[in-house]
Amino acid sequence: MSQEEDEKKTESKAEGEKKTRIDDWMVRIAFAEAGEPDLGFKATGLDIVRKTKLALEKIMVVRSEKISAGDEKKRKPAGDRLHVMILDDEPIVGKRLKPVLTKSGFEVEVFEDPTEALARLTEKEFDIIVTDLRMEGVDGIHVLERVMEECKNTRVILITGYATVEVAREALVKGAFDFIAKPFKPRDLTAVVNKAALSLGHKPVVD
Repeated sequence: MSQEEDEKKTESKAEGEKKTRIDDWMVRIAFAEAGEPDLGFKATGLDIVRKTKLALEKIMVVRSEKISAGDEKKRKPAGDRLHVMILDDEPIVGKRLKPVLTKSGFEVEVFEDPTEALARLTEKEFDIIVTDLRMEGVDGIHVLERVMEECKNTRVILITGYATVEVAREALVKGAFDFIAKPFKPRDLTAVVNKAALSLGHKPVVD
């Protein structure tokens, strides 16, 4: 094997290990949301590192406090249609997701320009906002911060092609309900949206 081939193999292995670490972190987050953080570590087959466990628990405590504060607001009657905003500067994302969510019973508005989306938020309060993380001008974290300041009961779901531990930590601490990594299928997102709907006290609206 040549040196170049050996280097490529090493790089490929490193990328695989990095993805595994990201996937493991996502599994831990999922179990922590269900109230079983220790099972998350068991499922990933890794020993519980005290620092990591404490960091994860802190994230979930802060997240829980933010959601509890938002829940103090009056919720809509369960029969009302939930209002969802989709924000992504790639037009194909909105075109793919709007029909799926509309068919499932949501009222959906799609935006490609973050500035226009933020302006719309001053006119209407959405129940769920699905926003891309990386966009020109205004990123998803900024949108999240604005929503948490003005509409604490709104659930924010981040779409990202850059799912890292750092992204997870920042998003959850700042109040994100959940996030989903690209590439994903529409049904993957509708499952997360449905979970957000349930957290708002509504009956399941997605099969």
